Amino acid sequence: MLTYKEMYDKAVKDKTARVLTPVYLLWEKPNQQMVGVFISKGEVSSSTGEGTYYQYVFETDDGNVKFHMGTNADNDVGASFVPGVLYSVTYLGKEEISKTRRVNKFNVEEIGPMADFSTDEPVDK
Repeated sequence: MLTYKEMYDKAVKDKTARVLTPVYLLWEKPNQQMVGVFISKGEVSSSTGEGTYYQYVFETDDGNVKFHMGTNADNDVGASFVPGVLYSVTYLGKEEISKTRRVNKFNVEEIGPMADFSTDEPVDK
């Protein structure tokens, strides 16, 4: 019987080990896109004392990512994310909603449940 360490070493060698720790994704430029399967969201307290916001975790082709979109986007689409569903999230930039306030704007598209894409065949458009 293999030890746990030997099992780990074998998984790394066979490239079957998956990194679960998400990488933080910063929204820096318009049209920046993330395509992935929604895993979870968690509430985070703002370090500037401006209340709370959500941090989202998605599985992407490059591994797990986490990011926040801001409370405005949380209110617009945050409750719509369903675990196991594939989404495209595109950062559109900042929108000025008053002389003193700017918010992040996003385009969020639901592609569908991963169960709908259970084959290796490309999806027809």
